[in-house]
Amino acid sequence: MASIGFDNPVRKHKIRAEVKARFGGCCGYCGMKSKVLTLDHVVAKSKGGVDGRSNLVAVCPRCNKSKGSQELWAWWQASPWWCETRAARLSETVFVCKLK
Repeated sequence: MASIGFDNPVRKHKIRAEVKARFGGCCGYCGMKSKVLTLDHVVAKSKGGVDGRSNLVAVCPRCNKSKGSQELWAWWQASPWWCETRAARLSETVFVCKLK
């Protein structure tokens, strides 16, 4: 999977806005509405993940910090905010992960 060109500031801003819009201002993991959303790499860059649209999710700072570089599905299913509906939606937009 190719990188999205985060070395280009204009393109980086556009991609960040697209990823955040995908989730309608809500955290992709816990579902909370937030004015402050960060981008989480579903597969951490430290584990080979890339800056591709299909590896990025808009999340609240709490979820981003809690997940860290953990494997998404194991972390998320063990969390109190696991939701099958959000998981199905996320799996439609994030192609590097698979539901168990």
